[in-house]
Amino acid sequence: MSFLLGTGSAVAHDFSATIGNQRLYFSITDTVSPSAMVTYKGSIAGDPVPEVSGEIEIPSQVKNGKVVYTITAIGAKSFSRATNLTGIIIPSTVKQIGDFAFEGCSSLEKVVFPGNQVRMGQGVFFKCTAIKDISFGSDWSIVDLTPYRWSDSLRSISIPAKVVKIQNLKSLRSLQSITVDANNSRFSSYGGVLYNKESNILYGVPRAYTGKLVIKDGTETITNGALIDCPLITSIDIPSSVTALSFRETSRMSNLSEIIFRAEKPMTTAYLDGDGIFLLQVANPNVRIAVSKESKKAYAAELMITPGEFCESDKEGQVPYVVGEGQLPSIKNIIGVKDFNNYEKD
Repeated sequence: MSFLLGTGSAVAHDFSATIGNQRLYFSITDTVSPSAMVTYKGSIAGDPVPEVSGEIEIPSQVKNGKVVYTITAIGAKSFSRATNLTGIIIPSTVKQIGDFAFEGCSSLEKVVFPGNQVRMGQGVFFKCTAIKDISFGSDWSIVDLTPYRWSDSLRSISIPAKVVKIQNLKSLRSLQSITVDANNSRFSSYGGVLYNKESNILYGVPRAYTGKLVIKDGTETITNGALIDCPLITSIDIPSSVTALSFRETSRMSNLSEIIFRAEKPMTTAYLDGDGIFLLQVANPNVRIAVSKESKKAYAAELMITPGEFCESDKEGQVPYVVGEGQLPSIKNIIGVKDFNNYEKD
């Protein structure tokens, strides 16, 4: 949904006010229940560039003459190309932010949302490459991470207690870790990775997760796409509790050197002509597969080493994926570890 919020008028602002030594501009949106929105100076035809700098706290109310207006929105392009803006604090009176409100704010590092959920238009933070600190509202139920996908600096995010839906985790290319409030009833985190509350389903690993990934004991299912597009992972430790894993999860891990399987027998990771098989699609065919010494023969016997077209499930209508010869690990890469309980265990 798009929220233009005032781009149709020739002159955007009706009045201005000095807020913390900064000049902000406002457009009246309701005269009966006096309310206004933040906007840009003058006319959009004049190609306005905000003169604000540093950190700004948007006021919840502004007085103009004898009338006090409640600030309920940040209009489209209000701070477009404010290259000296470093932080924005949004009050609880604001319910929506218009299209491209902060586009091109290349120095914007900090965004503090109010407790209430805020609706956002298209491209609100378009080309905001410096965002590294986001505070989501305590009463938010949905967190969509798409608006922050242009940031090269967003390394971690924290999910509040009332959030029941997290969208587009993989849109953040620089994210290294995600944490979840302990009181959240839907999600949890372990080692910077997103799980369900019971920690038996792994939902997602941030794309910039680096080094060894230790999947939590008790995890049963790794959802499709949870690990994919994580090129900086070097090792994966998979507990014996995991029973569901797609062969494609490791297909783009260019730095992956080892996968540790704790289960005694290989799990089904793909399907060929409706039959379950043990297949690993890898970016590095030299990746080592570490198993217990007693399990080495079982893994060697079932590892698929023949290229072909494979499916992620046995459901009808599944589109097969092609796995080439250079994307398959060799049986000789399977190593049997004698003291497996203590092998690389963090």
